[in-house]
Amino acid sequence: MLAIVSISIYRKSTNNIADANTNSVVTVKSGDTLENLSDKYNIFISMLKSANGKYDNSQLLPGDHLLLLNGNNKNSYSKEKKNVADKQQKAKEQDLDAKENYEKQWNQANADAKAWISFHESTDSYTAQNGQYYGRYQLDRNYLGGNYSPEHQEQVANQYVSDRYGSWINAKAHWVSNNWY
Repeated sequence: MLAIVSISIYRKSTNNIADANTNSVVTVKSGDTLENLSDKYNIFISMLKSANGKYDNSQLLPGDHLLLLNGNNKNSYSKEKKNVADKQQKAKEQDLDAKENYEKQWNQANADAKAWISFHESTDSYTAQNGQYYGRYQLDRNYLGGNYSPEHQEQVANQYVSDRYGSWINAKAHWVSNNWY
């Protein structure tokens, strides 16, 4: 008897129209189609199909129970929308990965160009001297303003290259063409 009562309560609750805030279950009646159920309960046909594994009207049998996903809740998404959102997120992540990879390559190429210039200017010596030029990057002593520390040489060299060439890569290209930068 208890099982019969719970079934009748379940069947009674499945005949309710889809609530605006919850998912519901309805019983298919003779003549129901995916389209008219979609219209009646304001739910995308694709949501009905994917939630219930019914892909055409011949699969709808009177007495079948259909799960109605809440189509009115702004926080509820169909699988298609979720798939589109997932694909968009994946594309954004791939773009970000590509950008990070490009930046790593760019930074490495700049570091390599900087090291190349340093070696060709002073064999990497912070105390190398050649007339008015001093240090690892053979900067004009006036640029260094009397501060010959390695930290200051790095800072001034980076600023000089940024202002004049935009990058160490461009500075190296100039050096290769002109034998100076």
